[in-house]
Order: sequence, then structure tokens, then C-alpha cells
Amino acid sequence: MLRISKKVEYALIGLLHMSQKDDQALTTAKELANTYHIPQELMGKVLQQLARRALIRSVQGAKGGYKLQDPGKRITLNVIYEAIDGPFKIVNCIHMKDRRDCEQHYFCTIRNPMEIIQSKLEIFFEQLTLKDLEREIFQNFQGKKKINIPKHRKTAEV
Repeated sequence: MLRISKKVEYALIGLLHMSQKDDQALTTAKELANTYHIPQELMGKVLQQLARRALIRSVQGAKGGYKLQDPGKRITLNVIYEAIDGPFKIVNCIHMKDRRDCEQHYFCTIRNPMEIIQSKLEIFFEQLTLKDLEREIFQNFQGKKKINIPKHRKTAEV
């Protein structure tokens, strides 16, 4: 089964959380950990990785935290995934420089289909943006019930 790692999940949670805040509002690892029941230390490491890749900006100091580097920027799932887990690959041999290093190289009957699947998933990951996910989340709740948005937002009718 194709799975996205917990760290990528936490990155998405953090980025979506920040996207709902005012442009100048800061988010901390502690806030995210408490709001979403995520281990604070791991969330902190994920935020540091996102900051190193310039997806978010770190603001130092007693009242410091993180915010989106450029709220208007098109951030794709592919960029988020690579910032946390490196290049997306469905099988190990996809990004090997010399595919003969794969123990199945001479016997493999699925190399070409795997390359096609890889290519289609890369296109999908590159087309799906943080804004798309944000829009989808709020459309899914539209007209269904009242939801509580974490402390930085008021309870909203959706």
C-alpha cells in the first residue's frame, strides 16, 4: 500500500493550520502539538525541515514561531513531500543511477509499469496544491454541521 509518512502528514497539518491564520500570526510546535495531539519534538523537527526548504519562515524570540514564507505562493504536495522525505518514489529502483544495482534488474517484468505509475503520481503530486487541499476541506464541511476551528479561529458555520 502506498503510504505518506507521519512526518509528511504532520507537515500538511502544520501548513494547513498556518494557512488559516492571518499572514503575520505565528504558529509554534507546541500549539500544533496541543491542538492536533502530535508529539511536540517531532512536530518541531518537521517545522525546522519546512523552514530549511523556505516553505515557512522561523521567527526567533520569546514570542517566536513559524508562518508561511509566502502565503500567496503555490505550494504543491510534491514540494512538501520532498522537503520532508526527499524525492517521491514508489519503488527503490526508480531513482537509482545504475539500475543494475537492483537485485531484480535482470528478472524484473514491472519496471516499465512502475515508471508509468511513478510518472502519473509525480504529475498528480505536482498539480495538487496546499490551496486545493484547503478548499476541499471547507467544501466537504459546507452545510453539514458546525465545526470548531482551533483557537486562532472562531467557531464557524460551514
